[in-house]
Amino acid sequence: MLILFVCLVILGITSMFIDSPLLTNIYCCFGVLLFGFYLIIDTQMIVGGKSVELAIDEYALAAMLLYIDIVQIFMYILKLLSNRE
Repeated sequence: MLILFVCLVILGITSMFIDSPLLTNIYCCFGVLLFGFYLIIDTQMIVGGKSVELAIDEYALAAMLLYIDIVQIFMYILKLLSNRE
């Protein structure tokens, strides 16, 4: 997931300098996909049962992780829909 996030950052920096609607759409779709995977991973950490899980006392961290993932997905979808002409 770290490698995918680094690729997203590099693609974001590239799309800042190259003003292409296609590149921006690819960036937004990749961002939605990546944070969708983060949402799945964070939900699995909350549910538990795997090697990495959150303790019962870490409910604030769990809520914050899910909130950040959902907000990021929403922001990428908004950016994707605002690029359409």
